[in-house]
Amino acid sequence: MPDDSSYGGRQSAATVIANGVRVEGDFSSQGDVLIEGEVHGNVSTYGMLTVGPAAKLKADVKAEKAVIAGNVEGNLTVASHIDIKSTACILGDLTCETATVESGATMNGRALIGSKANPPFASKMDASARHEPKATKAKEDE
Repeated sequence: MPDDSSYGGRQSAATVIANGVRVEGDFSSQGDVLIEGEVHGNVSTYGMLTVGPAAKLKADVKAEKAVIAGNVEGNLTVASHIDIKSTACILGDLTCETATVESGATMNGRALIGSKANPPFASKMDASARHEPKATKAKEDE
């Protein structure tokens, strides 16, 4: 595992997507997630999401907390705090309670920061998990 002191990663991440690994599709976790490789799809975790400096995500992201040091192309919804490191490049909208952005980080999108901008995380996760197609009633010929 790389030295985590440079971008805030955790030594004991519950799930690791290592450098050189590519995941395609939706990915969800109840615990912490460390991404060093590539993810194409959606990512959600009730824990801490750490995106390493070499990581590349083409994904919409939902997390309780996040540290972003790599590339993210997609919208980020973080329930509490996001730490955006100087090596981060974000292309998408950000919604969070609080944020720290280091000099050198780049972002192209809207940032909605504060409690009024960010409803509780659990309700967002539950709503996305309950997403079901609505039945439509066919029109009968008259």
